[in-house]
Amino acid sequence: MSVQLTRSLLSSFVENASSKARTTLASSNTLTPFVFANSTLLWLIPACVNHPLRRILGLSTPFIIISGLCSSKRDQLKLVLRSAQTVVCGAEPLASWSSLTSAVDTVQTASQYEYDWAAQRLEPLDRNKARMLTAQYAQILPELCGGSTSGENEYEGDKASELALPMLVFTREIEQAAAVGRPFYLAVFSPGCPAGFANVAAVKHTGTQSNSGTLHLADQSSSGSYSRLQHWAEYDLLGSPAHLADDLADTNANNATSFIADDNGEPESIHPTLNSTPSSYVTLHSVWSAEPKDGNCDVVLPPVPPPSAQWMLELASTPLALEPDSNVSLRALHLELKRLEIWCTHWMSGTKWAGDTGDAKSGQVAFSLHPWQSLTSCRTDTSDTSGAADADTSATMDSSDAFMHATKESSRSKEESARQALQRHRELFGKRVDEFIDTSIYDTRGSTTLGRLGRAKDIHSLSGFPIREDLDFTERLWNLVHYAHDDSDLSEVIAAIAEGLETRKLQPYIHHKGNGSGDTNQLPPLAQLIRDMLHLAQQRTVVDEEAERERLAGQLDLWIEEQPLDAFVYIGLHKLRADFWFYFVAGHLATPRQMEPYLSDEDMEPSRLIAGFWRLLRVLEVWWLIQQAVPGLSRHFASQVVGALLNHFAALSSESPDAADLIEQSEDGAISADAVQSAAAQYATSLNITMFLPLYSSEVQEFVSSVVDGFDPGRYVTAAISENAEVPKCQLIQLTRNPAQIDAHFALSDQCDDERLIDEASAAEDNYTVFEARLF
Repeated sequence: MSVQLTRSLLSSFVENASSKARTTLASSNTLTPFVFANSTLLWLIPACVNHPLRRILGLSTPFIIISGLCSSKRDQLKLVLRSAQTVVCGAEPLASWSSLTSAVDTVQTASQYEYDWAAQRLEPLDRNKARMLTAQYAQILPELCGGSTSGENEYEGDKASELALPMLVFTREIEQAAAVGRPFYLAVFSPGCPAGFANVAAVKHTGTQSNSGTLHLADQSSSGSYSRLQHWAEYDLLGSPAHLADDLADTNANNATSFIADDNGEPESIHPTLNSTPSSYVTLHSVWSAEPKDGNCDVVLPPVPPPSAQWMLELASTPLALEPDSNVSLRALHLELKRLEIWCTHWMSGTKWAGDTGDAKSGQVAFSLHPWQSLTSCRTDTSDTSGAADADTSATMDSSDAFMHATKESSRSKEESARQALQRHRELFGKRVDEFIDTSIYDTRGSTTLGRLGRAKDIHSLSGFPIREDLDFTERLWNLVHYAHDDSDLSEVIAAIAEGLETRKLQPYIHHKGNGSGDTNQLPPLAQLIRDMLHLAQQRTVVDEEAERERLAGQLDLWIEEQPLDAFVYIGLHKLRADFWFYFVAGHLATPRQMEPYLSDEDMEPSRLIAGFWRLLRVLEVWWLIQQAVPGLSRHFASQVVGALLNHFAALSSESPDAADLIEQSEDGAISADAVQSAAAQYATSLNITMFLPLYSSEVQEFVSSVVDGFDPGRYVTAAISENAEVPKCQLIQLTRNPAQIDAHFALSDQCDDERLIDEASAAEDNYTVFEARLF
């Protein structure tokens, strides 16, 4: 073995090159390479050097370049590195740099972190040598990155285990590169390499490539020429699936033909994934067949799918509301639903809702913001028409600041600090309630106040969704209690409403029936009580007016003193029911018949209704994902996915358990810390959805044409098939740009023998997978 990389050699090289990076670049303006095996140059590019390759490939970490020694042959391909004001940084054959004739290794300092490479010509390595170096480096890399570097060097302060040190090998070109003038680099990635390193290709082939960019597959079948070619291409529209290298290796014509479906455009399958995907993604698959001419299999790279190709849209959706960069309205809707679920759990168990259950059990005073109060841009609209949103935000921040200030008082006990924070919250919440009642006194149907509230909601709306502008008194009351801390706050709100109704100053507008929720006419109990009190005060035709007045006052007293959650749980159910109906039906995403299983049953248990809300939120998130990923596709296809999801969830045989079944109570009846569980566990499940796009549709053809013109396939496989043989044989071309596959491929076993690895890389049969970074 003439070429052999070792850990000790690379460790010494990295350590020496790193320590020299501080002095050599600053003092002598030179960057001396390490001569390896008498024919190879190793260059360490530290993170502080704004190397041209760093900007082209997107690297932010130190990396190593391996190339051959410069020779005097002018006809060989050379890698030229240069960064100057008149030249865009890049790497191209020397022929395109006719003005550069001298080979020097000096570095001229342009600024503290910018270096002007006058010229660096590196000779490409032999392909087999490059593969052996790569295989050795891949085996050394985990130990190298897991070790430690000593001395004052570029990596001072960084953890050695987090060091990412890719290696780029400048190799001899396959003929296509000479034609397009863009050289390749053989690359190895450590697990910590930035995901932004996207210009990565993995090619596995057993043929030769012509100057025209066409790859010719040699005929290795035992019974004659190939009879057909099967192509499969995958385009990443949003995110990228984490395919493993073996997934592509197992792709064959039989798997590809299973993609062919009926020309109906309906989603073919919807199923939860066993393991949640890291993040949502949307990909577009294309499958097509071709007959080789005279038995010759010529493949053009990158591939161009014909108009007869079958296209399939694949979506993997994780709960978007749980992601940090999710849509604001989806996140707010998620928190609103979570609040309703927690309140419903306490209400059904007959327990009090306190700010902190653990401290409340021990009799201590506690105060903390609830999870749904952490999003100050929540979809909440109070009735304060003069800067209500600003007042909401400032009040929330004042409440949080008061808590933080109180807890930092070192001279006071924790209980006293919490008591003061809670008292401050009571004052702020009381002012908020008074402002709400005062403004609501002047609200009537169709007033300018309601109009302004409707317009205010538009800034928090889902893009493309209709906006409800007819929120009645109880629905705006639901938004007010977003800031409540416990049962006492809820009781205070009901008491303020009772006082306003008794003095007849408060005459709010209440919907006459269940607004926008199908055939249901049922109102929340509090809304019905307000209507009855207004009717009693205005008509005075009740036979037993005093008894009716006592009944209504008694119900208010019961809510205030014992069961405030009873009033607000039904308000939340009513409001979210109307919201989802409006989003889906008024937004033309679904028909009233499709919404019946979720919203139309007046006698549905609250826990089952909330479980349906979670599923509807999941459908909205999938719709949003489609809108973000494929805006060029007709809305008709997104509506088909929404309809299929609604039917899928409605047809689930296993019903979610009622909230009462999920409550774990201790002997004293209090709810334990882990008691509040989701009534719909399916919300947290990742969904995989596939939909076949109709063939020869003008809308589909226009959309896929723009995708093919704008993107190269992220993964591509071609299978050359010989059906005359006893056992059909395939030859594959695999192309990938997914860095995760490169990491998986080079995650070699500890038991892998060096000699065996190198022997396999240099074997006569050209079947070693080569990972290369192409400069675009």
